[in-house]
Amino acid sequence: MSDSSLSPGQALGRWMLDVLIFILAGGSAAGLSALAYQAIAQTKTPLGIYAVIFAASGVIAYRQTERVLGSDA
Repeated sequence: MSDSSLSPGQALGRWMLDVLIFILAGGSAAGLSALAYQAIAQTKTPLGIYAVIFAASGVIAYRQTERVLGSDA
């Protein structure tokens, strides 16, 4: 995961990109699943399930980003 050929500025930029992708992907997945579930079930679900969806989606997006950025080098 750590690439020693990156300068400190590049490493910071990559970290910021990873965080942004994690937040956007996780938030989108959790929000869309919440809307879909509430529309179908007409009830609210526990917040814990959204946290799990957020984390899982964020990790998947992070790993895909690292794979894409790693193949550029």
